[in-house]
Amino acid sequence: MKHNPFASAMEGARLFTAVGSVALLALSACTTSIGVAERYAGGVSPLSDASAAPPPPPAATYTIGGAASVPEAEALLARGDAPGAVRLYQAAAAAEQKPATAAEFRLRAAEAANLASDPVLADQLLDQIPASPLDARQQARYRLLRAQTALSRNDATRVLNLLPSGDPGGDPVLAERQLQLRAQAQFRSNDAVGGTQSLVLRERYLNGIVALSGNRELLWKQLQGATLDGATLSRGQGAGAVTKGWIELAQLARRGAALGDFEAWRQRYPRHPGEEQLATLFIAQAPLPNLPPVAGAAPAAASAPSAPSAAAVIGGPVGVAPTARSADVALLLPQTGALAALASALGAGYAATAGQPAKIYEPAAFGQAVNDGAGVIVGPLLKEELVALTQGVASMPVPVLALNYLDANRVAPPGLFQFGLAPEDEARAAADDAFARGFQRALTMTPASDWGNRVQAAFETRLRELGGKVVEAGRYSGEPSNWSDPVRKLLRYVPIDNKQKAAEARAKAGPDIDPQRRNDFDFVFLAGRASQARVLWPLFRYYHADRTPVYATSAVNEGRGDGDLAGIRFCDAPWLLDASGAQTALHDAALSGRNLDAARFYAFGADAHLLASRIAGNALRPGDVVDGATGALQVDPNGAIHRKLVCARITNGGDPFPLPPVASEAVAPATP
Repeated sequence: MKHNPFASAMEGARLFTAVGSVALLALSACTTSIGVAERYAGGVSPLSDASAAPPPPPAATYTIGGAASVPEAEALLARGDAPGAVRLYQAAAAAEQKPATAAEFRLRAAEAANLASDPVLADQLLDQIPASPLDARQQARYRLLRAQTALSRNDATRVLNLLPSGDPGGDPVLAERQLQLRAQAQFRSNDAVGGTQSLVLRERYLNGIVALSGNRELLWKQLQGATLDGATLSRGQGAGAVTKGWIELAQLARRGAALGDFEAWRQRYPRHPGEEQLATLFIAQAPLPNLPPVAGAAPAAASAPSAPSAAAVIGGPVGVAPTARSADVALLLPQTGALAALASALGAGYAATAGQPAKIYEPAAFGQAVNDGAGVIVGPLLKEELVALTQGVASMPVPVLALNYLDANRVAPPGLFQFGLAPEDEARAAADDAFARGFQRALTMTPASDWGNRVQAAFETRLRELGGKVVEAGRYSGEPSNWSDPVRKLLRYVPIDNKQKAAEARAKAGPDIDPQRRNDFDFVFLAGRASQARVLWPLFRYYHADRTPVYATSAVNEGRGDGDLAGIRFCDAPWLLDASGAQTALHDAALSGRNLDAARFYAFGADAHLLASRIAGNALRPGDVVDGATGALQVDPNGAIHRKLVCARITNGGDPFPLPPVASEAVAPATP
């Protein structure tokens, strides 16, 4: 019987894995706008808007012909004008002669109508579409749109009849939306166990901390309003461990259980995603006194003036970098929503390092923080908030330590420092370490996503600066069962089924030459989460790259390794890999009751204080290097702060093994 490489690769794969730092760094491209999608490996994942429609397939899939209104409709959608897009898609459908293309335009019009919160119009548009021209994906989109309109009418039964009852499979974009809608219908049908199972399953199709945190926030919110009686708890006992853990945690929170009960829950369900809620509910600091009002909340008194916007308070000399006018620091962090738990961990790390609570404002309250006398602002956390804060600004009114990065094509205004847990830092560190150890030619395998593009570009650029090169770049997407093909093609693997012929070919090839695959590379750079690496790395081994060094980002680091990940090298933050050195106290505090994601943000907050205190003393300048918990922090000329990391190798069942240091002169300094 012929060996199945995918089956071999999937051995030992877990149903649920913790999010790695690939998720953390999805923040550098994320947005909070409803209906705006995030691009990740495997497709496009929304945050949590059930009414939002999937983005249309690439335009090249359909022949648009003379329908000039279609690009205009897409532009209107990008600007948030869904009703205008509906009208243009309708016009394109009416003018189109080909039934299949006309049906596609009506589907897009119905998707835009749902985005415009007009389910009646969406149903009318769907009524105009005959079934015959639709391909399989279009039919799935059609049923999804019908289910969305049914949910808007609170017809949960129809939603469940329209959607697949198990794992939808297929297109991950559609699958995660189908599971989200099904879960919402199940919760409305008083099926908390089924709804939880659907949202747990949905995480197979999501990538990035925003998408995953949004899904868990939605699940937790649904459980707060669900019936958690004895019958529900009994049904939950027969579900999977992740689902069972969520149900039990919600029940404990419902009855106000003691802290010991929650600790016992954590021991029963180690590394459960619900630990994020533990950090939020029971470990986060108590509410701080004298906090300014949350943006949008009613003022404390009728006469209290409203906080001005950032633009209203910006003044002073044009283009001149400000100096800190006081040592007071204000943090701009979200206190509600999908990122609240991680922001809470960040704030806790900041406060613990500072020795006192910090003033925390909602991200929109920048102007209020400045007017309240803040000498330094730390935040915001999201890229879109940072872009809005710096748009059209000649200089910042006070020094700002942003917790994210502007795109490379944007000029940072004077007074702005940028600091984040960027995956690009990890990719560059991997290139540095590999090159220093004599590995100069790389094959890369990265997800076909925006995150993958950025990581690939950072790794390839850095390796080229050092004098190495990427020989060939491979991409993976879609179902894991399809990933064998891109790995095989990247390695140019040639099967030889006859053992005698294979032995003869090896003998003729000579030492260190594999006759069944290419031999023009020294190492592999693999980007993806631990769950993805558990599929990909066994495939590389199956296709004869088993003795090849492989590097990855910290997304593969879950604290302890296993057989499917063993041998992978990665570069990560010193605090996480040096549990017995200078970072011992922070290491223990960060992981006390927190999952790995929240712990990373705790350390992120500690370094934010380290940098903010220097900024408050006007003592942080380009070229400075600060030893931090998340890395050696180097300030470049435009105020961006990059991390120099330490590298380790994943072991089989134990803690990561630190790689022996390489001579510093072997690696050239990174280009700013």
